[in-house]
Amino acid sequence: MNTQTTIEAGRITQALERLSADIAEALAQADGSGEKLALIGIANGGLPFCQKLATSLRKKLGCELPVGSVDMTFHRDDVMANPIPAAKSRTDLPFEIEGATLILADDVIHSGRTVRAALNEIFDLGRPKRVYLAVLCDRGGRRLPVQPDFVGLVLDTDPSQKVKVNLDTENPSLDTVEILQA
Repeated sequence: MNTQTTIEAGRITQALERLSADIAEALAQADGSGEKLALIGIANGGLPFCQKLATSLRKKLGCELPVGSVDMTFHRDDVMANPIPAAKSRTDLPFEIEGATLILADDVIHSGRTVRAALNEIFDLGRPKRVYLAVLCDRGGRRLPVQPDFVGLVLDTDPSQKVKVNLDTENPSLDTVEILQA
């Protein structure tokens, strides 16, 4: 695949800061007194994004936020047609789901199928009060009625292209988003 467009670290950092400010504002407007709040990254690509988002939100909210991960492999609607991808992370939610406000984080949203599968996995484990969806990149092309509440970057892509997100949790200057032509 050939790289068609590369979004550099500075623009990604700005998008992440704006996204976390929008989330902090939305949480402040909601009745958050005593509210259980946690972040969940969708394995695999959503995990580094979730970690960066949690770090930024901790600074803005001034409190610790629990972070978990969700592996939605067995809730995929194409599990019979495609090989099961190897998950680097299993579902790990070290906090109470029941009645919590969750921020579900993923690096890219496209069809909406991954988010649907992740929600199924979460609801198998409990019933949250509310689930917000935060994504770093929205590339459009929805096939399900799933829309993010918070978006960092809106990408103009066509169905033949792929979006590859590289986030380095230790060194943000290495972050890139590439739009690849098949």
